[in-house]
Amino acid sequence: MLPEMVRVAILGGALTLERTAGWNLMLSQPLVGACLAGILLSPGPEWELWALRVPIGVGALLQLLLTDASLPAAQRQHDTATAGVVGTTVAILGMARLHEAATVALGGVLWVLIGVAVGLVSAVAGGWALRFHRARSRTDLARAGHLAAAGEAGAFELLYWGGVLRAFAVGALWAWAATLIALASLLAILPRLGGALTARRIGFVFASLIGAGLASAYHAHVAGRKQAFRWVALGATTALVLSVVFRRGAP
Repeated sequence: MLPEMVRVAILGGALTLERTAGWNLMLSQPLVGACLAGILLSPGPEWELWALRVPIGVGALLQLLLTDASLPAAQRQHDTATAGVVGTTVAILGMARLHEAATVALGGVLWVLIGVAVGLVSAVAGGWALRFHRARSRTDLARAGHLAAAGEAGAFELLYWGGVLRAFAVGALWAWAATLIALASLLAILPRLGGALTARRIGFVFASLIGAGLASAYHAHVAGRKQAFRWVALGATTALVLSVVFRRGAP
């Protein structure tokens, strides 16, 4: 597992750097990060098909749930850059190790749900972790103004590259630590929930997440920032009701 964790750390650092530096290459989007993580991971030849499906599902749902069109990527309070990476990594590595404990995977939907849940928690906690980098960046900004006024080009360039290295290191360490903590928690908790993981419950939760994601994206791009929770709750409830109705009407 060490090679996978090294790749995850490097990818997390690169995506965090792209997000904080404001390059706007779209690499730090949750969907892109999840797919890149799926490419870099190697769960085994028997899991190659799932290594393609799970990252797309995790990334698409996180993209909908974490979308905030009103703020540039570098100003968002959640760490959207590494959320897809952490969620996908935990889902794929957990799937390869816990497939016998979770026999009802429902076509990989269970692992998508796990990846999305981990990604959401990682996004919130990662936003707290990035406060360190933002605080140092504000200090560097004030110092950069003094260096520029004094004409110290060498010190100014050194300060800039120090900030770049710090952003990469913070992202790499967070992606590595969050993945290890989440994976260890999954390995300890999931085997105890084997009896509660039924196909019906998994399907209802998945439908609710899709509805919440679509409603969240609608509120971000169309309805504006107000009443965000109301839109998310409405979308989740609608999807859940429709899934119950369709299930009862099925032969």
